[in-house]
Amino acid sequence: MTYLQKKALFVSAFVLIFSWSLSAPSLAEAVEQTVRIDVTKPADGTQCQVQAVFRGDHDNCSNDNAKGRADCSKESGCICTRQEKHVTWQIDDKQSFTIAFDQGSPNPFVTKGDSECNFKSNKKGKLRCRVKGKDVPRGDYKYSIQVPECPAVQSHIKIY
Repeated sequence: MTYLQKKALFVSAFVLIFSWSLSAPSLAEAVEQTVRIDVTKPADGTQCQVQAVFRGDHDNCSNDNAKGRADCSKESGCICTRQEKHVTWQIDDKQSFTIAFDQGSPNPFVTKGDSECNFKSNKKGKLRCRVKGKDVPRGDYKYSIQVPECPAVQSHIKIY
């Protein structure tokens, strides 16, 4: 085999490996998801309205393992994630809020140690929690978002 043939073989192998590394299975890795919490306070003084919405560049629900968005609406703030990943909730105006798993669903987030999730937003109107490890069963986890002086709104997380 000549030098040029060896070089061409090496370049071909490199291109093949590089293109394989960018294929869909390797790009399907779950990334941290953010749920945006919007609060509307009507000018007429009626009760405020809370809405949870998913807006993001990378939608984990499009992953084959998550099985799509048929039962997980972006407009309800539903997101898809997996074990060991973080979920962030964020509200405008640095307003406080809490998350409550009050619909019979177990808590899929870390409850002990350094990564414990206390389900209360910080002073910047943000809450970030890490999903537990491999012991978290796959499925839907329903929860309520509670903003002071507003009725709670329900959403859910799909863990795949």
